[in-house]
Amino acid sequence: MAEKIKKSRHVSLNPAKAMTPEDKIMAARKRLLDMREELVGEGLGRSLPEDLARPFDIGDEGDRADSERTHEVSILLSARNKEQVLAIDEALEKLDEETYGVCEECGDKIGAGRLKAMPLAKLCISCQSTLEKDQAHQKFVEGRLGQPLVSQVEGEETD
Repeated sequence: MAEKIKKSRHVSLNPAKAMTPEDKIMAARKRLLDMREELVGEGLGRSLPEDLARPFDIGDEGDRADSERTHEVSILLSARNKEQVLAIDEALEKLDEETYGVCEECGDKIGAGRLKAMPLAKLCISCQSTLEKDQAHQKFVEGRLGQPLVSQVEGEETD
């Protein structure tokens, strides 16, 4: 009898294992669509927020600087939102192609916990960690040398 209780407790404590692959796909699709709807609902469809339509020549120099800073931040946020919507659309395509949750670097499955926390993850934890270490190393070396590690731009020749 104690074994039955343990087994039923195990199932109820971890409902994710009880989900079918189809349920997981539907849950991921819903999560992605909700994220997309939220971004679009924040005004992504508008060309520029109302505060950006104000003329910059109002007030003194400090007011203009503040207005310009607000303008730049709004444009930056809008660009980030657009990038995120594109990433969501890409993830939805991957769901359709049945490649969602597969690491783009090594081809292994991306862990369910990682996808739940970061639905737009393209790399598994191991490959993401390696990428971040490589980027940090390159940044460090470039900072010490004062120039990029790559000495020529693609398609350009050096003397």
